[in-house]
Amino acid sequence: MNTQELLNIADKVVYKEFGKHLTDLQSDLLKAACENQTYEEFANVYGYCLDYIKKDVGCVLWHLLSEALGEKVTKKNFRQALERYQKAEKVVIYHEPDKKQDLGMYLMFWLSWEAEKNSATFDNRYQILDAE
Repeated sequence: MNTQELLNIADKVVYKEFGKHLTDLQSDLLKAACENQTYEEFANVYGYCLDYIKKDVGCVLWHLLSEALGEKVTKKNFRQALERYQKAEKVVIYHEPDKKQDLGMYLMFWLSWEAEKNSATFDNRYQILDAE
């Protein structure tokens, strides 16, 4: 899975859980983590204090992902956690057509049953009118 796919999944799960997207800085930090860049290297490249990146931005990012994915996510395991999420989503999407087909069959059965029930009621009413 490439860096952009990981970023897209991370943003998707955070948005789904919290209704907000990753910030640009969080996305950049995640991208740097994909490239095995250290917090110190990231802070130097982007001109931030190391403590701010490590204790604020990084800590919040891993916490958001942990909450959204339902498992502890760290700088060392985020890739595997996001890949597990994507695989689980593919399983759900793969089985989705089966659910729609089941719902369609149930709906057809229900509609035919309702039509039959209403038809019998209509026939009974019609017969009563003829008798009068």
